[in-house]
Amino acid sequence: MEIGSIYEIDPAMIKEDGDTAALHLAQVEKYGKAHCCFTASGREAIELALISLEREKPDLPKRCLMPAYMCDSVFLPFLNRGWELVFYTVDRGLLSYGEELFRLALETDPGMILIHPYYGTDTCKEMRVPLKALRRSGIYVMEDVTQSYYLESAGKDADFVVGSLRKWYAIPDGGFVVSDLSLAEEVLESGEEQAEERLLALTGKWSYLHDKTISKETAKQQEKKAAYREKNRVLEEALDHYTGVRRISHFTRAMLAEIDEEAAAKKRAENVRCLYEKTEGLRRLRPILKRQGGEAPLYFPIYAREREELQSFLREREIYAPVLWELGEKNRDALLGEEDYIYRHMLALPIDQRYGIEEMERIGEVLTMFEKQRVVGIRVDANKTVAMGHVMRCLTIAGELKKQGMRVVFFTADEWAKETLAAAGMEQICLHTRWDWMEEELPRLGELLDRMGIGTLLVDSYQVSPAYFETLRDRVKLVYLDDCFEAVYPVDLLINYNAFHTRFPYRERYGEKTKLLLGTSYVPLREEFSQAAEEIRQEESAGTAKQTMPEKGHEFSLLLASGGGDSENAMLGILKKLVERKAFKDVTIHVVIGAYYPRGDEMKAFADAHANVRVYHPCRNVAALMQMCDAAASAAGTMLFELSAMQVPTVFFQTADNQRYDSEFFAKEERMLDAGDIRQDREACLTAVCEGLERLLADGDLRTRMREKLLSVTDGKGAERIAEEVAKL
Repeated sequence: MEIGSIYEIDPAMIKEDGDTAALHLAQVEKYGKAHCCFTASGREAIELALISLEREKPDLPKRCLMPAYMCDSVFLPFLNRGWELVFYTVDRGLLSYGEELFRLALETDPGMILIHPYYGTDTCKEMRVPLKALRRSGIYVMEDVTQSYYLESAGKDADFVVGSLRKWYAIPDGGFVVSDLSLAEEVLESGEEQAEERLLALTGKWSYLHDKTISKETAKQQEKKAAYREKNRVLEEALDHYTGVRRISHFTRAMLAEIDEEAAAKKRAENVRCLYEKTEGLRRLRPILKRQGGEAPLYFPIYAREREELQSFLREREIYAPVLWELGEKNRDALLGEEDYIYRHMLALPIDQRYGIEEMERIGEVLTMFEKQRVVGIRVDANKTVAMGHVMRCLTIAGELKKQGMRVVFFTADEWAKETLAAAGMEQICLHTRWDWMEEELPRLGELLDRMGIGTLLVDSYQVSPAYFETLRDRVKLVYLDDCFEAVYPVDLLINYNAFHTRFPYRERYGEKTKLLLGTSYVPLREEFSQAAEEIRQEESAGTAKQTMPEKGHEFSLLLASGGGDSENAMLGILKKLVERKAFKDVTIHVVIGAYYPRGDEMKAFADAHANVRVYHPCRNVAALMQMCDAAASAAGTMLFELSAMQVPTVFFQTADNQRYDSEFFAKEERMLDAGDIRQDREACLTAVCEGLERLLADGDLRTRMREKLLSVTDGKGAERIAEEVAKL
């Protein structure tokens, strides 16, 4: 079950003809103000308060004192209406002080002071007495209770109390403003259309969470999740740009009329008490506010030393803890003291009334896992010489390590792979050293390993030496991805997932000192391939596998791929020869080029000139594309195992020395067709590729035999097995 994120709404709770009578909420009426208005959002409630104040006091200075730790959406109504903002400090305990308010009031002559009690605790307590004096001098006070809706001590001494209701309940819209000054309700616009749009997003989440007929891991369910999240994002963005004020919708009025606010507050308070207990004694995170008892806040706020890592760790376990708030340009201008620390380290744990003690205990268990989390380093490079495949297989292993609760940090010599690692959400450190002289990096790397508490280091590089590992072996457990058997390395775990490992005397030379993971059971295929391979195997068992011959009317499709950079420019060479052959006139050719492909414009121009050529740069789901194709041409390397998992009949060619043994395995018994080494005779190799593809196009029986043989090459679970063995070290 997911914990956190936007509220879901049960479609059965929506009443098209709901009660439109006056809305009464005890938590709003407790402020004892003469006038109350319910708006579509908290931001619009602030806007209405400002419009009302400006109407009543047109000569009031349009200058507001505001806490320097604040959501930038609070700034917008003031800025839209031409107010100047002056910020006062907030310390790490989320406290501000009356002495500073007095000083700033004397220096700046504000017309208003905005205060904000944070997270269900009266963090404004030290300001309340001074604020009374400032009010008597003619300064108006606005109190935003969006994070402390249930706080009894809030709001009574403010001229305006504003808040967002949609942050607290499963409703499509809702905010409020109360005041003893009359409110300019004549400016209100209809909010019905916006509420209906938001209902689509929130009921979409309900469908995603509660459709028991489809697994949440399926593509269909993931599409549902992406749809409601995108819908919500668009609506939130539109709200930021809307400058009017809408009244609350009739949908929300009807829903709020049936909400048990007292029960919701009680559930939140119970959840908070549980999380105080679960976070006690943890060192990598701590609650921000002192435990007082009875708090029923919007979230449970914590400080985390490695906030992004913790947030990602929680998210991977379907616990969604937001950052309140992001440090944007407006916020950055407001920083005065310790607010920068707050913005960079605060994380909000969900405690709302959708959840109970069981969910809080689950959050506590995950936080404890994070506290005890093992840290694994991965040392790998990619550049014009080293294929991107090394980084990609390490990313796959890293994903499985993270699933098992480990933190992963990548180390690279330079920033060549920076964008790829960042896109995968991986923590990374650039050593700024030479990739082909790894001993140079040892002092800096060793220092980082110690400082970051890294207990295991996985290395994937042909430049490594036994001396390199010897220097590190007293610091960390060592894992090496070995393709070549060029030396015997002093490591704890060695991996050679290639079928040709049998050519080398691993067991005789390593003995019992090193754990050996040998053979295609350890091929680290990306999750998209492991999942697709499992589905294919299930189809094989059920007798519903892909037909070996194209059905009548089915267009034959080819896949061309050659790694991240295609250093030999093989793709264009193959394409130019294929389009000259009559056999491929009606064949759709899908070309996958990597992120570092240097001839993108030339490839696009070629595709534009040939209707049957389609280029993917990059391809978001290679596994799905492979499943569409009847045959493929590829450079040797890890992609051959991916094609095996997808059971795609393939012609392959070599581009590097370490691929020569792959060639022997895949060419044996015609698992795949070998077109030779493109570096030795380019024209002969390209011709062999085209002839091999033409043979596959014409011979359905050959494709059938190849698929049957490829089925036994790998089951796609190699990365999972590697991660399990690393966890045992």
